[in-house]
Order: sequence, then C-alpha cells, then structure tokens
Amino acid sequence: MSLGVILFIVSILVVVMIHEAGHLLAAKFFNFKATKFFVGFGPPLWSFKKGETEYGIAAIPAGGFVKIVGMNPYEEVPEEDQARSYPNKPAWQRAIVLVAGSATHWVVAFVILVVTTMTIGFPTGQGTNELALVERTVEGQTAPAAEAGLRAGDVIVEINGSETRDWDDTRAAIRATAPGETLNLVVEREGRRLDLSARLGEATFSKEGELLAYRAPDAVGEGPVDTPAPGAEVVGFLGVQPEPLFETKGLIGAVGDSGKRVGEITVLSVKGIGQVFTMVFGGELWDALQGEGEREVDEGPLGLVGAGRIAGESVQKGQFLNFVGLIVGFTIFVGLMNLLPLPPLDGGHLAVLAWEKVTGKAVDIRKLIPVAAAVIGFFVILFIAVLYLDLARPVRVPF
Repeated sequence: MSLGVILFIVSILVVVMIHEAGHLLAAKFFNFKATKFFVGFGPPLWSFKKGETEYGIAAIPAGGFVKIVGMNPYEEVPEEDQARSYPNKPAWQRAIVLVAGSATHWVVAFVILVVTTMTIGFPTGQGTNELALVERTVEGQTAPAAEAGLRAGDVIVEINGSETRDWDDTRAAIRATAPGETLNLVVEREGRRLDLSARLGEATFSKEGELLAYRAPDAVGEGPVDTPAPGAEVVGFLGVQPEPLFETKGLIGAVGDSGKRVGEITVLSVKGIGQVFTMVFGGELWDALQGEGEREVDEGPLGLVGAGRIAGESVQKGQFLNFVGLIVGFTIFVGLMNLLPLPPLDGGHLAVLAWEKVTGKAVDIRKLIPVAAAVIGFFVILFIAVLYLDLARPVRVPF
C-alpha cells in the first residue's frame, strides 16, 4: 500500500472523527446526554469511558456515530434522563446538534486550503522555465523536443544566445522561430548546463489551443499547405509544457483565497451530487458497469477505491495539490451528502424538525423506518456497484 493511499485513508478517518466530534461538542454544550462516541461501527476494538460518555474505535471503519439519549425511537429513556433527551430539547438546539457534524467539513476544508496556500501555494496561471512535459511523439512522429534530448525537469536558461528569465521569454523565442528552423538551447539539468539544438516542426492550433495539424521538421514546406480555420494559428512546434508558477501567501491573503475556493468547491460538489443521481437513474452507471478496460474519471461515479488510487498516484508523482484537492473535494462532498433531506441522514432529521415546526405536529419517527431502510439499501447497492466498478474498471489517472 503506497504512502498516498495510507494518507488518504487516514484523512477520511480524521474527517469522520471531526464530524462526530462536531455532534458531540454541540450536544454537550446544550446538555444533551451523549453516552457514546465511536469511530467505526460494529464490535468495539478499543474504548474508554470518561464521565457519562464512552469513547472508542469499532471494527468496521465505515463511518462513526454519537449516541444521544432519545434519538432512537425504540429506546426507553429513564425518567431522570428525560430532560436531557433529544426529543425534549428545543428544536433550535436539536437543529444545531444535527448541523454541527456537517459544518465541520467546511471548517476542515478551509483550514487545509489555508495551510496549503501558505506552504505549497497555488498556480498563478503562468509558467516557469522548468519543463513539466516533453512530448515524445506527435501524430506518430518523434517530437522535436524528444529528438533534441530534452527531458522533463530541464530548465531552459537560454535560447539562440538570449537569456530566458521566464516562460513568456521562452514561449516568445519559440514563436519567433519559423517552422523548420533550429533553436539553440542551453538547459540546466542536475546542476549542469547542456547545449542542445532542436529543429522545429509546424503545428496548427485552434483559437482554443487544440492541436489541429502537425508536420515534422523534415516535412515543413513540402506539399500543399492547408488553409487554417478562422482564428487558427500556424507556428513552430517544439513540444514542451512548463511547470506552473506557484504563489504562496500570508495568513490574510490565504484566508481570503481559501474562502473563495471553499465556495467554488461547494458549488462543484452540489453539481457533483446531481451528476451522481443522474448517472444512477439515467443509466450511465449501468453502462459503465457493462464496459471493459480502464475508464475516464467522469465515466460513472468515483468510489473510495478509485479516489484512493488517484491519491496514491498523486503523492507518488509529487502532485501534492491534486492530493489536497481530492481530500478537500471529498470532505465537502460528504458534508453536503449528509445534509440531503433523507432519513437516516442528518438532513433527514432536519427535515423532520422543519416539518414539525411548520405543521405544529410531532412526527412519529418509527413510521419513517421503512423510508430510512430504503435509503440505506439504495446507498449500500450504490456503494457495492461503485466498488465493483473501481476494481473491475480502474479509473485512468488524469495526469
């Protein structure tokens, strides 16, 4: 098991623990009687008791729970605990206790992003002179960069005798060289400077940046030249991509940026939940299950195994921002899912409170047990289907 997968599993367990801690702290603040706080389900593996609450870890690491007296409709509540039981607390206090768990997801995501912004930083949209990708082939032909001996990690410091201080300089020098002509490059590699030469091919790019056509250096000028589509550009082609330029910020800047990112990820997660249900009821999940070979990220829902695989590859390849994005996205997505108005989710309990507030009538939770069972059944089937999909058709890592 790779380091990335281990970190992913630990991160999930920490998110679960903090989620349940949110419920517990809110319950204790309002003097609900909470008798258990467990990470996992099933037989206890380890536990201890402090005050009236037992804290522990259970055998099945598939979530966690806080047991609050009176939440189970079949539980007999002793007379001395009635005042502190869930049904006898004010509705607004019950609502806060219910929301407190999912609310921690946004706090966790925000803190992760603040720390990331202050340490690793985020891309500015500009490139550096360090090469992230050197194309090996283009349309079946050896790319000029590979032919010249360029490698990912090389830093271009000079082109045609002129110093290149940033990617704008490098890109301008490449674009200023006509197809078929030679670039003389000086690159830094492992502390040494190397002189390399690359003869440019000819590429036609659409205005959106898509490669439309390519000619190898030896074929430049031969045969008829296609008329580019409107907005297309014909340029000399080397076949490299730069490492992005990262920018870190201080606390104040990190807080502002992270708040915006949390909002953006929340919007994407809302859309993602809709996409999951669309895939299930629209037949896309069934089609994906019948397919063969590796699948794209958007071909069927992504489960924990698939996400763990991407996490492992991210850490292994040093793509730590991808790992952070995966954890943050997962954290917010699960927080939102838990707020869906479906029993037995926290959102289902909130919906019951709202219904009681509007109608003025108490809801017999026991009558909702069949609905809760159906919801649990749906998610269990979905989990098994996605697990099978992740194992039978592993997701293609998108980087």
